Amino acid sequence: MASQYFFSLKTIGPRIKNEAGHLTDVTSKDVPGFVNISFANLTLKKKGILKPIWHPNAHKIGYCIQGKCVVTLRSPDKNEVFSVEKGEIFFIPQGFVHSIQNCGEIDCIINFALNDTLPETMSFTKAVYSLSDPVFKATFAASSGFVDGLKKSKNEELIATLAQVTKGSGSGGNPYKFNIEKSDKVVSTRGGYLQLGIKKSLPSLQGLGILGFGLNAGGVVEPHWHTNAGELVYIVKGKTRITILAPSGNVEVLEVSGGEGAFAPASHFHNIENIGQGDVEVIAFFSNAEPDYIGIGEVTGAYSNDELGSIFNVEPKYFDALKKPQGPLVIVPL
Repeated sequence: MASQYFFSLKTIGPRIKNEAGHLTDVTSKDVPGFVNISFANLTLKKKGILKPIWHPNAHKIGYCIQGKCVVTLRSPDKNEVFSVEKGEIFFIPQGFVHSIQNCGEIDCIINFALNDTLPETMSFTKAVYSLSDPVFKATFAASSGFVDGLKKSKNEELIATLAQVTKGSGSGGNPYKFNIEKSDKVVSTRGGYLQLGIKKSLPSLQGLGILGFGLNAGGVVEPHWHTNAGELVYIVKGKTRITILAPSGNVEVLEVSGGEGAFAPASHFHNIENIGQGDVEVIAFFSNAEPDYIGIGEVTGAYSNDELGSIFNVEPKYFDALKKPQGPLVIVPL
């Protein structure tokens, strides 16, 4: 599908792939319409590990959709080691070193968004390999030649298999994670439901947020826009139609199914329909930890019938039969 806003993991190959797992990046090189956001999909096999990395120019938020893992996060202040399971989201601030280990019996699958269209990645192993012997020796009080021994067995692959998995801190609270699937459904209608993974839910968030939602058969996300955030929609399951109106007046109508996604920049008018027979599951990533919302229903409700008649060049009574919402609908039918 030719579109500056559409992507599919079925056609974008993994950047890293081996027996321990695979990592696929989706950046503005793949989706020219991206603004302040990109996407990544990580699958770790049993005992697979994403080696320690950090992103110099981007925060990162992850949503675990299968399995469980242990995240080791080194901040400027302390070391955090915590478990993440299906249905939980977690946040990695810009520049924080982190690694992710599959600690379960099945593949662990995590979808990420980063708040840069071309996120940069630094590797802990490459950092060590870059050190001279005198610098390494002075830093670690190591014997001469120690770092050279590491360089002889040089392995820069970012995904590998562990001999033994680190134990996490269990399912308790942590300032960098939140169980979105067990949270309240702030919207629940005949059309579907909505759950929040934003700064209100996870105060450590910066520059990124998540809405998790489902659409039942016939369910529709109210046509809307976000003044302060672009929205990257990733379809976990089901079949949708996503319509995006650009300021140019160009309308893109995209069919987006499981394993595919689409992006609507800030203030671009868009909506999402379930056009399949089954339920739809969606992760919506935002380039703001506190995304706002303006729906077409509440905008229509802000005008009198006389005003609407003038706007659309029809008689005011034409709108007598129209139910005009006074607030956001979000997911319809109600």
